[in-house]
Amino acid sequence: MVPNIVERCARIPELHVDVMQKARNRLDDLTKPLGSLGVLEDVIVHLAAMTGQVIPSFNKPVALMFAADHGVSEQGVSAYGSQVTEEMVVNMCMGSAVSSVLSRAQNVTLKVVDVGVRSRVRHPNVIVRKVAPGTKNFASEPAMTLEQAYQAVEIGFDIAEESIRAGADIAVIGEMGIGNTTASTAMIASLLRFPVDQLVGVGTGISEDRKRTKTELITRALQLHQPNSDDPWDVLTKVGGFEIGAMAGAFIACASHRVPVILDGVITSTAALLANRINPHVRNYLIASHRSSEPAHQYVLKELGLSPLVEWGMHLGEGSGALFVLPVIQNACKVMAETATFEDARVSNPHKATSGVQPLPSKPEAETLKSPVVRDFDDAEREAVYKVILARRDIRSFLTEPIPDDVLERILIAAHHAPSVGYMQPWNFILIRDRERLKQIQRVVERERVRASENYQDLKQEYYLRLKVEGLLQAPITICVTNDSSRGGPHVLGRNTIPETDLMSTSCAIENMWLAARAEGVGMGWVSIYQKEDIRQILNIPDHIDPVALLSIGYTAHFPEIPLLERVGWRNRLDLQTLIYHDFWGNREESKE
Repeated sequence: MVPNIVERCARIPELHVDVMQKARNRLDDLTKPLGSLGVLEDVIVHLAAMTGQVIPSFNKPVALMFAADHGVSEQGVSAYGSQVTEEMVVNMCMGSAVSSVLSRAQNVTLKVVDVGVRSRVRHPNVIVRKVAPGTKNFASEPAMTLEQAYQAVEIGFDIAEESIRAGADIAVIGEMGIGNTTASTAMIASLLRFPVDQLVGVGTGISEDRKRTKTELITRALQLHQPNSDDPWDVLTKVGGFEIGAMAGAFIACASHRVPVILDGVITSTAALLANRINPHVRNYLIASHRSSEPAHQYVLKELGLSPLVEWGMHLGEGSGALFVLPVIQNACKVMAETATFEDARVSNPHKATSGVQPLPSKPEAETLKSPVVRDFDDAEREAVYKVILARRDIRSFLTEPIPDDVLERILIAAHHAPSVGYMQPWNFILIRDRERLKQIQRVVERERVRASENYQDLKQEYYLRLKVEGLLQAPITICVTNDSSRGGPHVLGRNTIPETDLMSTSCAIENMWLAARAEGVGMGWVSIYQKEDIRQILNIPDHIDPVALLSIGYTAHFPEIPLLERVGWRNRLDLQTLIYHDFWGNREESKE
């Protein structure tokens, strides 16, 4: 039976090659010389292909650090004792390690995971997913069992997937484990069928004598165990490490969710090589931050087809090189997003003839993207947005329970983030809780409701009078949304020829509020039967400010399946197709050109 983790590792999507071309076209149209960002332009285009976003952006980076001990460290292959693994994990959790400092400085969520530290880690912030207290000494026996190899990879997969579900959109994956350069070198030698003596470096700073000992030890271990170079699981089992397996699992999880990963040094690259042997699509989602001073690193990067962004001679580990490079990548994406195109800036494009839109590569019709430009939301998030829109209802009956302050604040924030012409933000929100004022409002609304009913006859009048306004007194809060047409001065960008666009902006704020309330499980009822002057007087609103809407807000016992006006028989929703014209008013036939 195939283990579950093996099946999970098989699900990695292809790159979006059509989005890649669109991203290249935009880069070439920015107000800068062609190719002037150098290799960063290739990185941006690659990120677009990974994410499916023509303009990729990364606002929730995560750094995952996996730690484990190695039995082979008993052979003296490192300048440090094995106790340093636990001590450094504590240092990371305390915020005092290089990776901790860089993560904190860049607002990167840092998670430290114990997958095989020999002793109990003395810090509550470490995530304990221990496979075993370190691997065996592969100088004399296999480093782990096959079951442990599966377990290590699955742990890394799960940890990365948890972070992605929490919103992580780009990952730095690092490690800590005394002896892991020895394990990495052994794995590289096996996977690449490469001579050990060309791969061994000084690691944490060992002497030349110890380097020779390390080379001989790895050579003998490979002769002893004969790992199958064509079977990545066998290589991991015989000479690998738990943290290397966990990192491989994290790489695969990220790739399966189109989350880019920034590689660090030789050890993380070894894990990436392992992951890529498990599923060859992994390499499509990797970015090499730097080339370390370890000799083996260059061969791994070459095998993965990756070019490092920088060469600083680093060999620190713990994801440090990737964390140093992360802001460079984020800034490159900001340039892509915020730099004007020649057309936007109304600047003559000197290379338009050579940078015109290129034809997209051929692709099977079934694989063509439905919406290739922006993919900020996954399927579940997108469905939730439409669910809220279709479930919005005008509520007239409320429970008396108060709305928590944080819920009300989120609803108002949603309203305040509505689009507005010329960014004038013409709205204000009067939060009405005072019962006497609400009674005054209810009386003038009831008066106008009765007056307005005279405009209807027979059944229509009966239906109209069924519409209740008692919600004004039932709901724990009513919000008066106002519109200030004078905000921004006499000339506001975008409303010089259509003065009422400020009212349209305020309507957008109301709709945002309504949808946010529905998402919070809060009912909202729009009361629109009043004389503006009455409301101005009751709420002390200046004469030049319009009270656009009274919105009663509160929890309700039931959200109707269909809108209230349909339920009371007022009218039904119009057929959308009867409201769509093509190219000019009244034309219902779509052009075939």
